[in-house]
Amino acid sequence: MASITFFPSFLWVERILLSHLARVFAMRNRALIYPMLSLFITLVTACAQLPEYAKPRMIQIDENVIITGFTYRQLTIEDFRASSFPAYLSTHEKNINAHSAITIRITGDSNISIIPQHMLDQNNYLGRINHLVFEAVMIPDKSWWNPKMKAGMTTYVLQHEQIHFALTEIAARKLTRDARKWSPNLSVIKQTPQEVYSEILQQVKVRVNSTMEANQKRHLKFDNDTSLFYSPLWQAWWLEMVEKELKQTESGIHGR
Repeated sequence: MASITFFPSFLWVERILLSHLARVFAMRNRALIYPMLSLFITLVTACAQLPEYAKPRMIQIDENVIITGFTYRQLTIEDFRASSFPAYLSTHEKNINAHSAITIRITGDSNISIIPQHMLDQNNYLGRINHLVFEAVMIPDKSWWNPKMKAGMTTYVLQHEQIHFALTEIAARKLTRDARKWSPNLSVIKQTPQEVYSEILQQVKVRVNSTMEANQKRHLKFDNDTSLFYSPLWQAWWLEMVEKELKQTESGIHGR
């Protein structure tokens, strides 16, 4: 099951999608932008359609929460380090094989500049985005692996979570690509640096939320194809597709 936080989060095949967008400009004369977006995914049992608890949905998370994890790579069972199942899904634990917490965040080298401006006898501040890149991040301490999972399901479930991770990384790269079009033209003038920061962050959030909502539908489609029943062929098709997309979007995507 995967969750996507935005922080958004999603839950899959035993899984939910949730969303959380979080945070973070560390400001000197240049401010560091580091909002976190997060995606939680889980697995659900076979049925005619995904139950409500397993469907993607977005939730707002405290923007001051600091989440740590690793960027896109091959997952292992050891990456699922949560000692217990998330409390909000506790009644469905027996139906869930794994719960992956995956986030989209702004990279640490993304930054904005905020400089004083004097206009019409008034002191203001001008803010611009200098560099903006997004990346998918797996959060091990929030990711759970069912110790009672049937041995024969291990490979399938791990591959399933890998595809959710890949879908999130592809969404992050799309955000980066799109940001190259609009961020150079974004400028904000306010009376205080804090107001500038808040306005720029809000405009970034709007665009990120839009991308995540579209990506959420893709996660749901994937789960409908592979989470309602054991379907190695369908899942292999999805894996081939996301690997192709990762290769196509790899060149220059993190050019810093």
